Amino acid sequence: MKPLLQIFLLFLSGLSHAVPYINQDAAVEVLNRDYAGQWLYWKPVELPLAVLQTDKSAEASYLSALYRDGMVTRERQITTEPIGNGRKRVVLSWLYDWQEGVSEGTAYGRRRLHSILTMTDPIERDGEWFVEIHLRWYADQLADWTSQPEMKKVRRIRRALESRDKPFEATVYLVYRNYHWQLWQPDTP
Repeated sequence: MKPLLQIFLLFLSGLSHAVPYINQDAAVEVLNRDYAGQWLYWKPVELPLAVLQTDKSAEASYLSALYRDGMVTRERQITTEPIGNGRKRVVLSWLYDWQEGVSEGTAYGRRRLHSILTMTDPIERDGEWFVEIHLRWYADQLADWTSQPEMKKVRRIRRALESRDKPFEATVYLVYRNYHWQLWQPDTP
């Protein structure tokens, strides 16, 4: 009886190091918790940035639109530049900057899970279990300013607007830590 009990205890200890289980439904739950719902940010240019008031470029156009919607600030700048023979020309420009406290850009929507395309079985690496997931996602809860004509010229915003019909594809990894699956981040300890 005693050898049978020892074999049973060895079998149970072997199970404690078994591969952690995850199926597609559980992966969807983890992705909805840790990946979907995150705010998406757009940082078109490094601000502060001075733009000539007469500039008609796409960059000047969308900065003006962001200003109208209160996403960025702008301040009038008056400078001079030499044009030769000791003469100078007055240059009028706008100095655009992010609203106070904003540095990552402007939020334009939230990420939502569309579907899981493929999912690997758990793989052990360096004492941790990982699952690779290839998925599709779309942008949801898009900000009102994304539908302005100036913004539709910006590829990232245009793609976000059409992403329900043409979802983005991404590959993410889940890691098994503290007895549950979570989204793996390379900089997470």
